[in-house]
Amino acid sequence: MLPKGFRVGGICSGIAKKNEKKDLALFISESPASAAGVFTKNVVKAAPVLVDIERLRKEDKFFGIIANSGCANACTGIDGEEDAKNMCLAIEKSFSLNVGSILCASTGIIGQSLNISKERFERSVDLLKNNIGVSIENENDAVLAIMTTDTFVKKVDRKIEVENGEIKIWGCVKGAGMIHPNMCGLHATMLSFILTDVEIESEILQRILENSSEKSFNCVSVDGDTSTNDTVIVLANGQSGTGKLSKSNLEKFEKVFDELTLELAQSVAKDGEGATKFIEIEVRNTKTKMYARLVASTIATSPLFKTAMFGADANWGRILAAAGRSGVIFDLSKVDIYIGGVQTFKNGRILNFSEEAVKKSLLKKEVKVVVDFKAGKENGKYYTCDFSFDYVKINSSYRG
Repeated sequence: MLPKGFRVGGICSGIAKKNEKKDLALFISESPASAAGVFTKNVVKAAPVLVDIERLRKEDKFFGIIANSGCANACTGIDGEEDAKNMCLAIEKSFSLNVGSILCASTGIIGQSLNISKERFERSVDLLKNNIGVSIENENDAVLAIMTTDTFVKKVDRKIEVENGEIKIWGCVKGAGMIHPNMCGLHATMLSFILTDVEIESEILQRILENSSEKSFNCVSVDGDTSTNDTVIVLANGQSGTGKLSKSNLEKFEKVFDELTLELAQSVAKDGEGATKFIEIEVRNTKTKMYARLVASTIATSPLFKTAMFGADANWGRILAAAGRSGVIFDLSKVDIYIGGVQTFKNGRILNFSEEAVKKSLLKKEVKVVVDFKAGKENGKYYTCDFSFDYVKINSSYRG
């Protein structure tokens, strides 16, 4: 259920060049909303990312987000930035809003321009305006319009009870390939839009989003490729009527926000292109959190590990080899490895484990791998999926 004061929707505008494919989405608030965003750290940034960063540096209140699929509008130069601004301008004019009060996002093929006339786009915006609302169907249409190779609609909502009433948070995400988000604050691709009716300042919202992204979106990998378009934007319009949050309620809000972003992030790994299973990698007892994160990330992005998971092969050697090249120095004689709940490696030596038991576990839809260094008290997790034949098929003909 959408938070108060928000409407969403999606239509087919022709940008995606696929018959009847919804490709233009709008997420809009009826009142100005505090905004926060994190974006790809890829040096090659798409035009919408550049436009959003510029706008968020200047303002902290916005009315909405216009987003398209079918074209990433990346590596398109000054013309691409103008196209992104014109997308926003069409919404601003249609809703009689100030110029610069709408944010934007795009996903699709890199190097292609939006290739839609101003007049045609304005007609699409008029159609879009008449197809936004608060129903489940509106929600689904909006998410469908930003999907590319995704196989299902990914959205999550939460409610938070506070003294003066109820706060709602709603979020959606798209992404199945080119997924290894590496996002930061204002310094495809995965797109996520989060709406809430909480009353909160943009500066606080930005801090919450950055902290939350580090534990969720930045801990997901499908293929190790960081997109040019990765974007997460949060809008908070304050229409819940609960007033500014007390310290305890702010902590409660942040906890629920973290739960929502983690569920959204995990859904991306579960929908990885061609994936047959979702994999959680937990690295335990390292000296620092950075070490745990680095080892988990290296394992999650290893093609050899991911193909072994597809084949239900308890190849602990690939896990250990990935950890060994992660850049983290460790004592091999202390390392333990568990695959699917079965210990395969202890204190630096292979165990006489049951291959059949591990294979049975690896044939499940969800698999957990644990690497314990017994060298400290810090832990870290990463979420990924296996590499199947279909991943190669999808990405060998993505443009065709």
